[in-house]
Amino acid sequence: MIILAVLMFSCVGMMAQVKVGKYKDWKKTIDLLEVKSPYDFTGRKTVILLPVETSAVKLPDKDNDNYKLVTKSLANLTQSLANELQKNLQKQGYKVIVAENADVRDPEAIVLQLNWTEFDLGNRALRAWVGFGAGNAGFGTDGVIYDGDDAVITFSHRRISPMDSRDYEKLAVKGVKDVCEDLAKMILGL
Repeated sequence: MIILAVLMFSCVGMMAQVKVGKYKDWKKTIDLLEVKSPYDFTGRKTVILLPVETSAVKLPDKDNDNYKLVTKSLANLTQSLANELQKNLQKQGYKVIVAENADVRDPEAIVLQLNWTEFDLGNRALRAWVGFGAGNAGFGTDGVIYDGDDAVITFSHRRISPMDSRDYEKLAVKGVKDVCEDLAKMILGL
């Protein structure tokens, strides 16, 4: 009986693991996911979010009305992402922790490193009056998931908000929330 239970537990971990390879539109959630080497996250319920890198984000011009909102959002992005990830993962028993520096590696946790690449609030007037993709808002990130010291998964993901007429502050919150929902689905699918 004990042997059967051990075999079943082992198989569950192996079934949850994604095979080494590249995946476009992974599970209709993540644009591009590459599993670089085998991993085993069985039983790991802690996600450590490393400080989010935002230097790749193209900022609006300083005289643009959204400049202050974008820079403020980027300054608080790590904590905003951690809060949203926690909301999406807590029902499954996960805990999200923000690391104080980018060097943290924990073999008992899923370590997530994000390089935010896009935080574009677009143009509400163009979305409303022109449409056809004009003025779309876009939010994107590249990332790495570590198993101990090994970078086992890399990914790239982007969400757009077409036809969204929300005010820019609500749109910024929605963009982060949407990306976090996708990241949580990815973590749960590993």
